[in-house]
Parts: sequence; structure tokens; C-alpha cells
Amino acid sequence: MGMKLPLHAQVVIIGGGIVGCSTAYHLAKAGWKDVILLERKSIASGTTWAAAGLLAQLRQNRQMSNLVKYATELYSTLEEETGMPTGYAMTGAISVCQTEDRVKEYLRGAARARAFGIDMHMISKREALDMVPGMNLDSCLDEVFYLPNDAQVNPEDTAQALAKGARMNGVRIFEDTPVTDILTKNGEITGVSTEEGDIVCQYVVNCAGMWGRQIGKMAKVSLPLHAAEHMHAVTKPIEGYKEIFPCVRDFDGYTYFKAEHGGLLFGGFEPVAKAWGQKGIPKDFKFTALQEDWDQFSPFLECALDRFPAMETAEIRHLEVVPESFTPDNAFMVGEAPHIKNLFIGCGMNSVGIASSAGVGRAISQWMTDGKPAEELWPVDVRRFYSWQQNSSYLEERVTESVGILYEQHFPYRQRSTARNVIHSPLHNRLVEAGAAFSMVAGWERADWFAPAGIEPKHEYDWDAPNWLPFQKEEHLAIRDNVGVYDMCAMSKFIIQGKDAESALQYICTNDISGPVGKVTYTPVVNELGGFEMDITVTRIDENEYFIVSTANTTTRDIDYFRRNIPSYANATVTDVTHGWGMLAVMGPNARKVLEKITSEDLSNEAFPFATAKFMDVGYARPLALRMSYVGELGWELYAPTNFMLNMYDRIMEAGKEFGIRNVGMQAVNSLRSETGYRHWENDLTPDDTPYEAGMGFGVKLTKGDFIGRSALMIQKARPLTKRMVQLVLGDPKSKIYGNEPVYRNGEIVGEITSGSYAFKLGAATGFAYVYREDKEQLDLAWVNDGSWEVEVQGKMVPASVSFAAPYDPKNERVRM
Repeated sequence: MGMKLPLHAQVVIIGGGIVGCSTAYHLAKAGWKDVILLERKSIASGTTWAAAGLLAQLRQNRQMSNLVKYATELYSTLEEETGMPTGYAMTGAISVCQTEDRVKEYLRGAARARAFGIDMHMISKREALDMVPGMNLDSCLDEVFYLPNDAQVNPEDTAQALAKGARMNGVRIFEDTPVTDILTKNGEITGVSTEEGDIVCQYVVNCAGMWGRQIGKMAKVSLPLHAAEHMHAVTKPIEGYKEIFPCVRDFDGYTYFKAEHGGLLFGGFEPVAKAWGQKGIPKDFKFTALQEDWDQFSPFLECALDRFPAMETAEIRHLEVVPESFTPDNAFMVGEAPHIKNLFIGCGMNSVGIASSAGVGRAISQWMTDGKPAEELWPVDVRRFYSWQQNSSYLEERVTESVGILYEQHFPYRQRSTARNVIHSPLHNRLVEAGAAFSMVAGWERADWFAPAGIEPKHEYDWDAPNWLPFQKEEHLAIRDNVGVYDMCAMSKFIIQGKDAESALQYICTNDISGPVGKVTYTPVVNELGGFEMDITVTRIDENEYFIVSTANTTTRDIDYFRRNIPSYANATVTDVTHGWGMLAVMGPNARKVLEKITSEDLSNEAFPFATAKFMDVGYARPLALRMSYVGELGWELYAPTNFMLNMYDRIMEAGKEFGIRNVGMQAVNSLRSETGYRHWENDLTPDDTPYEAGMGFGVKLTKGDFIGRSALMIQKARPLTKRMVQLVLGDPKSKIYGNEPVYRNGEIVGEITSGSYAFKLGAATGFAYVYREDKEQLDLAWVNDGSWEVEVQGKMVPASVSFAAPYDPKNERVRM
């Protein structure tokens, strides 16, 4: 470029791929004046240049879909704005099905698309064949799905256009300038180091793609990503093929196809991929292709020969093999890094970098400008990961599976098979002996359900009737009618202590957490706009000490939030004790009788009322016993140091024998909490939802004094509430809901399911949904009762009953029995 590297900047963006260029473009558009971008080689030379350039709008949730919808808006006008070509074309896309399960997935996907404002509808095979010359659908089922507004771009050109747009608005771009270190002081960004010297800056944005993990390590931030070989082939022109036709996706054949200069470009996402770069990325990596591997490519070639018979004689111009980075859960990483102020992340794109780049750049710009993105992005928030997840063996193993996740059967509750058994509860072996089938969250192996003797504890997935449903029902009813025990060691647990612990928590929490030792308080934690940041219980265990329990997979996010928001004047510290303390829940109408056999503590309502806690003897352990419930039944949550958990579990199971106590897994815990109206952070409660909208205003005490978000909640309470959470019960006992199904009132979509499960006491599926009044009037019971309600489930409109209260035990009386 010929420019001399500056000594100072406000923002330094690391990485000149499409995400880095998009971030630079959006920051400049938002008015940031002193932004520089540093690229180790040249713009788009990492993985951007070799991408297929597909803009597929429909994703697993609304937020991710909106990121791609925005890309189709921006990239359709970028050429006009910058004078640089982007190759943008709204080609549409066709998805074909080889299996009935795929049809069910796409029927649900089409409903989800309707809720998200995306056109996806079924067409005939004939219509599909007319759109795509030379295609053969003999091995496919009749159901074909069409997304007319999907598009494609030329990735390298688009990155260059974004770079030009950024330069036009004042961004300075320096190529051939690798970053060698990130400089911090007192947990805050102070600059970056390069081979040409240091740059003092206030913000750093890591958009370094597959180099992102090593850039993260410079700031002691865990960015778990690993490269895998990713490949596509391009043919020479094929007679009769158009220059442009809709992209064809055959997920069952792992393969996609697009028109390319009169021929075909095709590639895909194999179930077992090849990890790459275990020994690091070569220093001279630039527009680098890897060794061809036709054996690895064979599944895609096989599908191509079936889908396009002309491939028998077509000439393949070249097989492009390039590395691309994937994360353990196949979702990218965006947002402010935990524990470091002003370090933002935008990497680990999992082969959807072109489609998501516009939205990610805009979101980072919003986050840096306003302190939060315009739309909640927890599914891709970098704070969902843990420091241990940058372990290279874990990442190398998981990446072989991550690539294929994009095209696999996306069954609900689908579990990963690689990189398992990372973290075990102290009770793990006992649960194995009891027949547990395990699910995994945040590396923890958790009992998902229990198989009876003679049945293999193995998940067999199905949209309508997964194999564990009968066992889940028995576990569910055991807690409803008798007594059950479940292991929740994976829950996030913290201790906040110090002479200002109470005042610090009063400022952070919406509820009043003051009171005597032993008081347990449920409380939301909200942001300045009143949206949920946490959903926690706070137990006072001493005058200046509180024990806090939060969601299982939010430990990094939660402790980062506490540390950022405990007032600077406060003498209060937060300690993560998640791995030091286990939790065992004993729940059900007979829970009191079981525990009375192994404790001397008076467990009566008078001596041990609901929402109180005590340290008490249970067997040889002395757990902190909380009289709380997430399943809507009488019971206690027993928190003890992990080395006491095994004995405590054995004593409980022995004492419960005469009552027929059952082990209970997470599937039943989920259906139990759904049936009794208990919300779940991440699905039902997000930063876009307030306690009043969620029907949890009881957890807000506006009169207690100032707290984060108080003014926003006071304003909302004074106005008509036009968005509210309702609970629906389906009228068809066979239909299942899992989340994102559209909810109709009088034939119009007014919301979508946030989470759902089967309510075994009711004999039907139940789910939560936020619904909206477009006329901005009060959303009250009269409006609910005046509506005819339906949920779209797998292509069918299913009638539903709707209420604000839980369908089972609406007054929450059973927990106080």
C-alpha cells in the first residue's frame, strides 16, 4: 500500500477476509473515524477467495436467518455504491429430499421460514426440473422445496468491494502486516504489536478466520476453532446448461450444486471430515490450495453423477481443496471477549462466512457503538465457550464431525459423537450402571434418560417418536406422582462475598435479595433496556456471602457479567465454584419422606418452608439444601462439595427403595418444567425479552432502590404491554413441538414457539411463545380468549389452547405441599 503504519488508532481490525472487511465497512458507516485493518498477506487470501459464495437465508433460528437476509440486502446494492463488482445474483435455491425424515425437516423448516419472513414453499419435481437443466430427481421423493430469494456472490470480489467501501469512508488498510501480539493492561485493550512496530489503540477486533485461535491466545482468550479440509469441484461448460440457475441442495447426498460459467460447481459437507493444520498454518499461506483427495471427495462425486447424469462425460476443470475453520458446535463466534474489555471477535465461521459476513460486521459495529447488538445473538456469542475448549486434541477430534453438521439430519436433541466424556459428574459411573443415555452440555456428560434392563441406552432420533419417549414418560410421572432424583452438577454456581456483597447484588438483580441468612430468592438479571441477562437463584448463606445458581452452559458469560457489573466501589468478589460443588435434586410428593429417613432436620412446611435453605445432614454429607424446584413439585436441591456427592446419592437411593425412587434424566426435567410453566434462559428468556413480557414480573421489585434496567422496566410497566409470553397446549396428542414453530391467531402469525416438550400429565405437547399485538394495544386475557389459536407443525395446522398460566398446577401449589 505504501502507507506508513500509524502509531495510534481507535480500532484495529485483524484479518482482511470478508468478515474483517465487512466489520471495517460497517464501523466506518456507523461514524467511527480512526479505524485500521491489518491483513497478514492480502485481502481475501485466507479462506474467503475459495468459498462457493452461497447466500442461504434460512437458518436454525430467527437471529441467524436475519443476518443472511441482511446480506442479500447489502450485497445487492454494494456494486452500485462502490463501483466494484460483487457477482450478486438472486438465483433462488432448490432443496431435494431422498428420505421421509428430510421431508419432515423441510416441512418444519418451511414453517420456520414463514415465521421469519422468508419465502420457502413446496414445488413439484416438474417445476424443479424446468428450472435446472440436466437435473435428475429419480432417486428423490416428490417433495421439493424452493427458496426463491436465496442468492449468491463472488466472495473475493465482494470482500474487495467491502474493503473499497470501508476506504471510501476513511478506513486505512495495511496488507502484508501480520499481528504478532495483542497488548492489554488491567484487563483492557491497549494496542497491538506488528513486525513493523506497535500500534496504540482502544479496540481490537479479531476477524482472523482460521488464525483466530492463535490471535486469541495472545490475549489469553479461548477461541475454539480448528481447520478442516473443505472441497468443491468445477467442471468445464456442459452443453445445454444455463449460466445461472437455482442452487440445488441435496442434504441427504451431502452435496450442493451451483451454475458456474456454463458448467457446474459442486461440493459439500461430508459426515467424517479431515482435520487440517494440527501443526500450525504455514507462514506463507496465501490463496493456498491443498493436495487433491479424490477418495475424500467421492461422496460428492457419487451424488453429482446421480443428480446430473451429464457428469459421466463432463470434464472436471479442477478440484479445489482449501482449509476452513469450524467450531465445536458449528456456530460462529461474535461479540466482546470475556474478561478483556474492548476485544471483539468475529471468526470461526463454519463455512457460512460469506452468507453471514454482512450481518456479523454490522452486529460487531452495533455492539461496539451501542454496547449490545440490535438483536440478541446468544447462539453465536463467544462467551458460550470455556477456556478448556481451546484444547487442540478436543478440537481436532470434533472438527471431523463439525463439518457434516450443516447437512446432517437436524433432529431435535441430536448429540455429538466425537470429543465426548470431557467432564464427568462424581455420579457418572452410578448413572452408567443405572442405564443412562447421556447428552452433553458445556463438556459435561448428563444423564438424558434411563433405559430399562435389556434396552441399549442409545439415542434413536425421530421427529415424531424418538426411542426414549416411553422411558421419559415413566421418569416424568415418577416425579409427578412419587419421587425421583436427578444430577445437576453441571449447573453454573458462584459465590459472591465481601462486606458490600448485598449492595452489589441489589444493584445487579431486579428482585430484593436482602433478608435473613437462609433466604432463597429467584431473580432476573437484566440489561439497561430491561432484557434478561441471567435467570438465577440467590441464596444468602452468611451475612456477607451469597450462593448463586445459574444455567448449565452460561458459566463464562455469567462470571464475565458479574465482574463487569459489580460496582467499582464495592468490596465484593465473585468466585466460580461450578466444579467444586455438585447438585442432586430429590423431587416429588414423596421427597420429604425419603429425606426424612436420612436426616435429623425437621422438613415440615413450618420448619423448612419453600424458598429457604439450610446446611443439613444427609447421610454423611452436609449439603446446602434449597427448598426450590424447577420441575413444579415438592423437593430439595442438595448442593455439596463434589467429593461428598457419591455417598449422598447412594444413601438417598437406599432410603428411596421402599418408595420406588427413580433416576430421572434431562429429557424428563425439560418436560416437567414445560408442563408447569418454568422458563429456560436461552430459549424462553433472552436479552430481547423483559420480565414483564415473560410473565415474571414477580421477580422485579421497583421499590427497592436503583438497579440495572430499573428505569426501562418502570417505563414499560406504565405502558400497554404489546408482547407477552403465553403457554400453548396442542389439541392433537400426536404432534410434537421443539421450537420456532409459527403460532397463528385467527389465521395470522403472531409469534413462534420458543421451547416445547411433551406434557405427559396432559397427554399433549406444550410450548411457550411470545405473541405480539400489531395494533400496540394491551395484550390481555380478553385478546387471548378472543382468538382462535393454531400452531403449524410439520405441514399441518394444529389447534391449540392458550393461556398466560401454566396448564398444570397454574397456581404453583405443589411445590409448597
